[in-house]
Amino acid sequence: MKSENELIQLFDVSRLTIRNVLFMLETEGRIKRSRGKKTLILDRLLRNKTNSEIKDFSVTLNLDYHLLNFKIISNNKNNKNNKFISSSELYYIERVRRFANKEIYLISRAYIARAIAGNIDKSQVTGKNLIDTLINICKINLKKSTQNIKAINLNASDAKFFCSIKGTPAISNTWNFFDDYDNLILIDEEITIKTLNVENRYY
Repeated sequence: MKSENELIQLFDVSRLTIRNVLFMLETEGRIKRSRGKKTLILDRLLRNKTNSEIKDFSVTLNLDYHLLNFKIISNNKNNKNNKFISSSELYYIERVRRFANKEIYLISRAYIARAIAGNIDKSQVTGKNLIDTLINICKINLKKSTQNIKAINLNASDAKFFCSIKGTPAISNTWNFFDDYDNLILIDEEITIKTLNVENRYY
């Protein structure tokens, strides 16, 4: 398989994205990685012909991020996000993602450490992936991420987004991203009641 640097240039994505994809492929038994050695492709569906590239024809969602709220808030000790020990102020970004027909399938509430990210304006998060904003605009190297998935019941406010009722079962998926110095830089909680079927084809 091509190197990480070659894949980054080929698909024009961040290093973190490439590493996450490689981790997923390794977990699925499609590739084999060894430190200091080339990555081996084990799955015949991923084997390239000499004159072609791997192409993923996933059934994709409309990349419509609709910004609901963008503000700077205080990071005090009573705040549930006081994990941000390196920053006294946080950017709070609330967005929804929608299908092509504008139906909401996901609510995102994110917090970014202002002391690390520096100055961010609304235009830099509108319609964009926050990870790409941190890496490409704020020039932050992300070292690791953690993920916490749990079942919740929708509160009355969130239920309105999904045209549902209070107490509807939902999934909360919270990501925590850390920089090179293990400082927490981003918390992003995503809430959805939708199930998505994604079909991937490779050639």
